[in-house]
Amino acid sequence: MSPRPIALVLALVAALAVPLVAFGAPGALQAPAVANRQAERWLPEVSDVVSVYNSGELSSSTIDRAFAAAAQDGGTAVVSRSASIGLTRVARGGRTVQQPPSGFAYPMGVTVLPPEYVAPTIGTDVSGLLTPTRLVMNEGSANLRGARVGDVLTLTSASGAPVAFTVARILAHDTIGGAELLMSPAAADRLGLTRQSSVLVWGFRSRSAIDAALRENALISTSIRIRRTWDAFDPDLTLGMVETKQALGEFAYRVNSNGTVSVDDAWKSANITYGSIGGLRLQTGCHRVVRTALRAALDEVVAAGLSYTINYYDANRAGGCYYPRFNRLTPDSRIGFLSRHSWGQAVDTNTVGSCQGCIPDFSRTAAGCRTVQIFRKHGFAWGGNFLRPDGMHFEWVGERRDRYPYPSRFCPNSTSGMSTSALDADPAGAANLFEHDGLTDHDHAH
Repeated sequence: MSPRPIALVLALVAALAVPLVAFGAPGALQAPAVANRQAERWLPEVSDVVSVYNSGELSSSTIDRAFAAAAQDGGTAVVSRSASIGLTRVARGGRTVQQPPSGFAYPMGVTVLPPEYVAPTIGTDVSGLLTPTRLVMNEGSANLRGARVGDVLTLTSASGAPVAFTVARILAHDTIGGAELLMSPAAADRLGLTRQSSVLVWGFRSRSAIDAALRENALISTSIRIRRTWDAFDPDLTLGMVETKQALGEFAYRVNSNGTVSVDDAWKSANITYGSIGGLRLQTGCHRVVRTALRAALDEVVAAGLSYTINYYDANRAGGCYYPRFNRLTPDSRIGFLSRHSWGQAVDTNTVGSCQGCIPDFSRTAAGCRTVQIFRKHGFAWGGNFLRPDGMHFEWVGERRDRYPYPSRFCPNSTSGMSTSALDADPAGAANLFEHDGLTDHDHAH
């Protein structure tokens, strides 16, 4: 069953189990899987939500126009915030449940939503739990952390100071979407988390009317992304933080004095492998799970006679796969998002012909688009359709993405030979707006 629409919204504001590397202090309490309970609804459920955002930090112009469109159609609008913040300790009754090695932290995706949005979309009881010192946690993240209701999480603020929060509720993924930690603006202020990520609009008169209002306020643009809970599935959507961790494992990271990023040696040794992959020698290495899918994609590209569409020299010289760092649009080491290259999850090739912001060279020929579709077939989303085109970037998502028709700007999937079930499919995460951490679209995750 697909997640309900509002949970799908949460995964754009803010999916294969692989054993994770967990670190705990000696004698740490390792909690079993967490049992959650559903949110209670005291207000009519809101199902239609629109998310509006631009690449990078949300601009004042986008905010103003989105609020104007909401008012024009009788809707309500709020601004969400988001960041990736380091978690340094989970404690229960003063005792450590889990913590990374000294000097390291676990990356946690934080979504910030005003209570007036949480109440009608998730539940009034949940909105009442979001205080300056309390937050709500995703069940998947709680299981990774061994966390329970009442535990205390220590997060690193923008100033570097530790800030403690109590886990007030643990909610299932189909309720909270991809948001790992959900908190109020007052709680975010304690962390110095000010990065605005999207405008969420709900309560409008009709879908057609809000679309007209968005158009009349000049929000239908190649520089602005609009996601609706009723949109068709976008094959180039990427995984959220929880899904990535569950699929590829979770590392602890450290920001070095020179600004570079290091991940813990145990995770790296267990997951990053080196050597040639179908002509790509990838000196940087790649995640072992991603490597298998990449080899299959490249083998099919070669068998189809399409090797010439990939610039192997470019990929080996300036591209690559595993490279721990922050993404280019949120370079702040305390509240910026780690690039998915930090997991060895993405591979870059054709870095010149498909540079960021450029019309991708893959899209200029039918052969190039065929290569894109082969990569989608083998479980990769393509960056050519990110809000800021990033045609060099192929990011592993672990499921076929060549079967879904979608009005992509570049290299849409061909519907020829698709089954009716594929055409009608609405896979989990189709429009997970609550995890819009500025990464889901991955204009910002490269």
